[in-house]
Amino acid sequence: MIPVLLQLGPLKLYSFGAMLALAFLGAGAVIERGFERRGLDRGHVTSIVTWAAVGGILGSRILALLNDWQGFLSAPLDRLITGAGFVWYGGLVGGFVAVTAYVVRSGLPWPVVVDAIAPGLALGQAIGRIGCQLSGDGDWGGPSTLPWAMAYTRAIFGWSHPDGFRVHPAPVYESLLYAGIFLWLLALSRREGEDRYAPGSVLCAYLVLSGLARFLVEIVRIEPRLWLGLTEAQWFGIASMLLGGLGLVWAQRHQRRIVGLPLIVLGLTLAGVASGCKGSPTAPDFVAQDLAGQAVRLSSQRGKVVFLNLWTTWCPPCRSEMPAMEALAEKLGAQDFVMLAVSEDDGSEPVRRFVDEMKITFPVLVDSTGEIGRRYGITGYPETFIIDREGRQLARFIGPRDWRDPAIERDLKTLIDTGKWVRGPDGN
Repeated sequence: MIPVLLQLGPLKLYSFGAMLALAFLGAGAVIERGFERRGLDRGHVTSIVTWAAVGGILGSRILALLNDWQGFLSAPLDRLITGAGFVWYGGLVGGFVAVTAYVVRSGLPWPVVVDAIAPGLALGQAIGRIGCQLSGDGDWGGPSTLPWAMAYTRAIFGWSHPDGFRVHPAPVYESLLYAGIFLWLLALSRREGEDRYAPGSVLCAYLVLSGLARFLVEIVRIEPRLWLGLTEAQWFGIASMLLGGLGLVWAQRHQRRIVGLPLIVLGLTLAGVASGCKGSPTAPDFVAQDLAGQAVRLSSQRGKVVFLNLWTTWCPPCRSEMPAMEALAEKLGAQDFVMLAVSEDDGSEPVRRFVDEMKITFPVLVDSTGEIGRRYGITGYPETFIIDREGRQLARFIGPRDWRDPAIERDLKTLIDTGKWVRGPDGN
């Protein structure tokens, strides 16, 4: 990883920004060639790329804010002006709306224009994901022992794994998939005469293939699961595949040469959905700092059973159960088990004093915003969540417990050894 490509004094050239700029340039060049091939005025390309960028950034930020609505309501100004928080599918929709508005206003043939744009869009994604890989922006996959698995030790965000821990390089997978999609779309768009597909077919093929690519990559990525064990991006991917498939069926009526494409689309969609529709919803991911100021990400604990406790120093029941938690952590700590206690105190100093006083050795994190508690929907303190090796939330204990209870220790050991949780979701 190379987060910073070049530094001259205080000026830094970040790899992600450089790849993003290169993505727009590459996409623009491909779109310009597509316009020329279709006899369209190439003077529109700069405006289209600009509108796509503006609409894409706005759409991406809007979806990011909707995904963190409670956080936005708690600090709207901070969420609006931050440079973080972008969601790809929000950018795709925003860019699509903005470009469509420009095309309609300019009187251009929309199906022809979007076919010229589609290959460039795939190329831009392929280059952009290289930027994600170089910078290490936190979108890697789960633990892996494959020969090409990687450690993102210089990542700009979220890497807190021990030495020797390696994960799927998900940005590399995605970049390769989009590069292949780009080449195939380019071949489709270059067909001439009777071999040319009906206008709009190239865009529809892009929607199908890009949706399937993202759906498959999400299988190895660590993201929250929403419904039926699928992530938000997977649901957008399904919508993209279905929309593209319907578009191809519509285009079939205009030109019989694509009669086989809808069947291919249906097969790919069903295969992709079948491969990803398994597992339970994951526990909401988060990043918080420990008392040493190091960022700890919940999803970085994949491969271990996680005991997640939310508490405060001013909560008597929270304080009273801490010695039992310390004893449990000492007994199970060497068995792929990790205990995380997230304090929602206002500041780290009272937490630090309490930890020193109680001689606590397991990781203690601080979330002064209360955002983690909101994500988990807690009703008070303390609350404890049991999360399995795959990141699935298995149980929620409301209120304090006697963590020295041999039955609880036995059931946690069973979960560690066999992956089976013998209690219910309420911990009983």
